[in-house]
Amino acid sequence: MNDDAFAKTGASATNAADDLLAALADKGVDYVFANSGTDFPSLIESFARAAAGGGRAPAPVTVPHENVAVSMAHGYYLATGKVAAVMLHVNVGTANAICGLLNAARDNVPVLLAAGRTPVLEDGPMGARSVYIHWGQEMFDQGGMLREVVKWEYELRRPEQTRRVVARALSVAMTQPRGPVYLTLPREVLAAGNPAPDEDERV
Repeated sequence: MNDDAFAKTGASATNAADDLLAALADKGVDYVFANSGTDFPSLIESFARAAAGGGRAPAPVTVPHENVAVSMAHGYYLATGKVAAVMLHVNVGTANAICGLLNAARDNVPVLLAAGRTPVLEDGPMGARSVYIHWGQEMFDQGGMLREVVKWEYELRRPEQTRRVVARALSVAMTQPRGPVYLTLPREVLAAGNPAPDEDERV
């Protein structure tokens, strides 16, 4: 979707997905190892805008299985000393990543693991529930699957939180003893415009 088409949908050209990827790039994250699903449209558009010179983003790497994606981030840190991000699809992607995440936790390897979350709202804003799977993949507590494994987990609730949440996640992951952190990203929050970006990234 080009920017003109995006504007016609009523969305802001700068949304939480743009802020998320720019914040990762600004904090020195070079790669996002990803296995996408229905929660990713805003992120895919943001990656495309960044590739066309309309923003900043780490390089996306498509990975066919979530456990492999986390293992790639693990290996990247061991080779470079730099944290990588992993982005997965809601509860099923999170479940497939847990074995790799256990390895990272036991090896004190920082990984920023992010997964989409089934949209909260059933209609209204961009990104609200639109297909049957959005009901089928709903969980009361998606982060509960891996809370014992990560140093910190959080659900992004408003678009203006994005930069601060990314800064906090990376700070916690890289603080000794290092280890993985987990963010859940509801689809309609990623699609929401950010009328007041939070430039203060102190945590």
